[in-house]
Amino acid sequence: MKKILFICLAFCAVFFFQSCEEDNELTFIAAPGGEGIAFSNSFANEYLLSKETAGNVAERFVWKAADFGAPTNITYALQASLSQAFSTFDVVGSTNETNVAISVEQLLDYAEDLGLDDDPSTTDANGNPNNTGTVYFRLRAYVGAGTGNNTEMISSPQALNIKWIEKVDLGVCDPIFVVGAAAVDAGWGWGTPIVFNCSSDVFQAKVRLTNETFRFFTTEGDWGSGLNYPYYAGEGYTIDPLLENANDGDSNFRFIGTPGIYLVVVDGKNKTITLTPSGSLWLVGAATPGGWSWGAPTEAVESSPDVWVATLAFSNETFRFFTVKDDWGSGLNYPYYEDEGYTIDNRFTNANDGDSNFRFTGTPGTYKVTVNAKDKTITLE
Repeated sequence: MKKILFICLAFCAVFFFQSCEEDNELTFIAAPGGEGIAFSNSFANEYLLSKETAGNVAERFVWKAADFGAPTNITYALQASLSQAFSTFDVVGSTNETNVAISVEQLLDYAEDLGLDDDPSTTDANGNPNNTGTVYFRLRAYVGAGTGNNTEMISSPQALNIKWIEKVDLGVCDPIFVVGAAAVDAGWGWGTPIVFNCSSDVFQAKVRLTNETFRFFTTEGDWGSGLNYPYYAGEGYTIDPLLENANDGDSNFRFIGTPGIYLVVVDGKNKTITLTPSGSLWLVGAATPGGWSWGAPTEAVESSPDVWVATLAFSNETFRFFTVKDDWGSGLNYPYYEDEGYTIDNRFTNANDGDSNFRFTGTPGTYKVTVNAKDKTITLE
């Protein structure tokens, strides 16, 4: 009897020991917990797209780690669809991290799928620009191989409004040229023609004019490309009254105004040719003989197109340039020229006062100051 009892106790002990070993190898089964999963980053109202920025990151989707109720290896898949219902979708990226970035190039692909483009001449069915649309994104978090009966969470859809930047016609066009005795710095030769640069069919240049004749040309060095007074009159242009038909052999333009420097604008859009007299710059401030008053400002005359010169006595004080006499609102201070890329003589500094005026820090005395808008320099001699 004792022997049978001993055998029973031994059997129970073995059973208990094996049960303990099996308890140490428990398998955890993941189940969704917490509040689901959602994107935690902020989104822009609109995402601007262009082929030039295709390599840039458009957005980085960020989220908090999913809670499946137990430690486990979680995979996150960012999905994209053209439909908010996600009837069909792409997997943009999969990761075990908590963020995925998408590029402008990827959004451009979806823009093309939506039928968008950057051509300003195309429109949608309603006649609106054909360059805006919406792409939807959602996040799937799951445990397992990715198919079958996986435990998963799926976020709510997030709409990204995209806009493909339409190509803009910068309006850059070929220049035209002026040659003639009226254009003092050109004369009747091709050595130094006056170049009229063009933007959006508007040609303009500063020209020193005297009471003589000139003609426009479309091709440098080609006398046969001339455009005379009757040409523009025949095209319906309104021509400045300071210009008339010379009625010479070539029907050139004749300048009949006061000799000087003028801004000449040939506007192909509005069909006008206008002349605007050059203006001086005015130096006002305690650093100048006239002080902070319009009683006797120092005038810097435009000695040649876009070059202003004045000679005056500077003291170690402040001043500012002005484009219109008696107009305090026309001031151009030190940061203005600095932002325009000018190289400024080191005897001038930013006063860092309320108006960021120029301060003269050199040896007080008489100097010639030159403001050269062509070379972008302000020099003292």
